[in-house]
Amino acid sequence: MNTTATTVEERLGDPYDTANPFGFHAIVAAREAGRPLDGEPLDLGDAQDTERLMHAARAVYRRSPALARPPADGAVAAGAAVGALDSGLRIAIRHLRARRLYGAAAADIPQLRAVLAGVLADLLLCDALTTLAVRDTENAPDSDFVPRVLQAAMDRLSLLMGSRFYIRQGEHAVFQLLLSETQQALFVPGRPPRSPSAPVPLNAATALCDPELLAAAPGRTLFPAATRRRAAQPAGPVQERLYEELVRRYEASRAFDLTERPLPDRP
Repeated sequence: MNTTATTVEERLGDPYDTANPFGFHAIVAAREAGRPLDGEPLDLGDAQDTERLMHAARAVYRRSPALARPPADGAVAAGAAVGALDSGLRIAIRHLRARRLYGAAAADIPQLRAVLAGVLADLLLCDALTTLAVRDTENAPDSDFVPRVLQAAMDRLSLLMGSRFYIRQGEHAVFQLLLSETQQALFVPGRPPRSPSAPVPLNAATALCDPELLAAAPGRTLFPAATRRRAAQPAGPVQERLYEELVRRYEASRAFDLTERPLPDRP
């Protein structure tokens, strides 16, 4: 099959459509019943262009990392997992917009907006780093930095989801599954740990994304050379920029990554 991300997205359709055999509803129902999803796994083939393969796998990971065959590995797996974070972020926005707190939508609470903005910044950072890695695999950082940033971002979103994080009902039911499968895909049991002191090309990433947005990423504090231990959420004008960008892409059904490609998701 054509492994471009656009083709994969078109084939898989709107993940929120309850009649979609590749949608979140069908995926959760299949996992709960302990049966395979109709048509799974989705064969991504043996593409020689690793960047193209990464984006195709990312489209699959937006639904469920377990759907991809063969399973992605290395930088491709980390880059594909950006898709799972995209869906996690999208699900959290839907939840917070629908939830009412203190007489207003939860999404209007400044502290929650800051967390959402920080997750978007982390997503952009991880996308930039994995893109650099697949373009130059010989000089890719031998580090678990990106997986740890992605996992931490999903963990922060789980706090925003509250009890919806683990309740397997409604359109948010897939969130816990996404988090669990992403963790399994990124931290494969039995794989030897990578060096935590390996260099991470943070400066090189600025060639792909606005340095101001990357500097606001809370995940930067997970880098061994970072001076701060506790992740700070974006604040001030950069937070406003990130949140406005988040809302714009969400409402226009555009990917949160650097490609900003159109998605079949209904906002």
